Amino acid sequence: MQQAGLVLVVEDEDPVRRYTVSLLEELGYTVVQAVDGTEAIAILRERRAEISAMLLDHSMPGLSGGEVLTEVEREGLSVPVVLTSGHDRTVLERRFAGHDVAGYLQKPFRIEALDETVRLAVARRAQAS
Repeated sequence: MQQAGLVLVVEDEDPVRRYTVSLLEELGYTVVQAVDGTEAIAILRERRAEISAMLLDHSMPGLSGGEVLTEVEREGLSVPVVLTSGHDRTVLERRFAGHDVAGYLQKPFRIEALDETVRLAVARRAQAS
């Protein structure tokens, strides 16, 4: 399958991160991984021009997904962010109203939902370029 872009997956739970990475690779994406928010910001600072989209876990120890999102916006690290969470999407939409969020994925998610959400985020990045 043709590569569809570089996706940064930020997830502190190893099995969830491995599952997400395997699905994205199956969909044709190249993936870079971060185990926490601090690592994610470091990767974004270094590779933001290459990254097509970021899947960001909402609940992580250390920097939460919300704190990472705030830092990304503050530093102008413009990359489409898809928030992932076990919480209901409407709760996240209310909580992050006013933030630039490209999409939401409720865990556990199916490959079809991942495909559609990431494809839209990547297209958003392409339009902004």
